[in-house]
Amino acid sequence: MPTKKGLGKNVFVAAMDRVNYIFDNFPKIYVSFSGGKDSSVMTHIVASEARSRGRKIGLLCVDLEAQYKLTMDHVAEMYEMYADVIEPYWVALPLNLRNAVSQYMPQWKCWDVDKIDSWVRKPPAIAITETYKFPFFHDGMEFEEFVPAFGKWYSEGKP
Repeated sequence: MPTKKGLGKNVFVAAMDRVNYIFDNFPKIYVSFSGGKDSSVMTHIVASEARSRGRKIGLLCVDLEAQYKLTMDHVAEMYEMYADVIEPYWVALPLNLRNAVSQYMPQWKCWDVDKIDSWVRKPPAIAITETYKFPFFHDGMEFEEFVPAFGKWYSEGKP
């Protein structure tokens, strides 16, 4: 088993060093934000650094429709808290998702426009629901395809 080698600094200082490196070396930065604890901490750190540098960052939340209300309330609070430093990308698109609760339907499509009456909830007003806004999007696209394609598109300065 490999031996850990300490850096001589705590986790927060190490995280700030990495975030500063990103800000120092890349012109466009975005955070992929799920509303969970890890991405929330990362969003706080990166948005705070953006604010101190007078920069903007992209904030991507891929809304998968059937998510906990309190999680989505937290996402909305974070978008509001950092409105001055973010380019908001709250995405509610018809993505194919793996379905672990049915052996008859191994995938389902969130925000399926053909099944609006069956939606768990309506997308928030801030959500981007138009597929044409993302030229790389295609019907049947999966979450795991969308996120790296978004990153490439965002980094190319096309938004």
